[in-house]
Amino acid sequence: MNKDKMTQQVTTNSQPLPFQGQKWLVEERDACGVGFIAYKDGRAAHSIVAQAVTALGCMEHRGGCSADRDTGDGSGIMASLPVKIFEQWFESQGKTLPPQESWGVGMVFMHLEEEKYQAEKAFVEATIAKHGLTVEGWRVVPINPGVLGEQAKENQPRIEQVVVTSPEGLTGDELDRRLYIARSEVGKRLDDFFYICSFSCRTVVYKGMVRANVLSEFYQDLTNPDYEATFALYHRRFSTNTMPKWPLAQPMRMLGHNGEINTLLGNINWMA
Repeated sequence: MNKDKMTQQVTTNSQPLPFQGQKWLVEERDACGVGFIAYKDGRAAHSIVAQAVTALGCMEHRGGCSADRDTGDGSGIMASLPVKIFEQWFESQGKTLPPQESWGVGMVFMHLEEEKYQAEKAFVEATIAKHGLTVEGWRVVPINPGVLGEQAKENQPRIEQVVVTSPEGLTGDELDRRLYIARSEVGKRLDDFFYICSFSCRTVVYKGMVRANVLSEFYQDLTNPDYEATFALYHRRFSTNTMPKWPLAQPMRMLGHNGEINTLLGNINWMA
């Protein structure tokens, strides 16, 4: 709709149009990129992860990059748990994979320094036990730090996944609720290196201070054919009001959002 027609409609209709935004706001394009992929029938497939990786790479222009021209403001993918990968992990521990949604995975960033790392790991385990859950073990996430930009590498955390079960037999929503409470308590001690990206019996977040094309090169799980997902949400970050950090990369534990600019215009209309 051109401006003349828009003006005419605003003045002739009894119901005014939503606020269209100031020119500087409407024409601004500095905002994150976000997308979602799934099959309509809900089946799990590695193609979903592979397509999410490709789509994420196509949104590099939606994100910011550091002065080293290699460290991104952040990229990430949230997807359903890679069941086959964890089935192999359980077998390596001499255990059998529990039924679906009866085990949870926490994606944890921790300090590289050994003393801090051991203290953070012990704190996570103690908090999990406090809330009546059992730690089945820790899985070291396969990564390739060689693809990181200079600044990302300087701030890279140690990345591991804690695997838990419930001796009470909690599953689904009940287990996720317990995991959320445990994660929230751990959150009181989080910092730029110590952080839980996700903690769920359904989903896991792979994210970092990287460019879109680098995420799958860094997290080798994302190119593993055994990673079959029922959905994938992907996000490329443009940092507009904070300095880039590993924990601030999206997606969050439940969603990915498209930045402050679109949100501001939406809030204006809701208030109106």
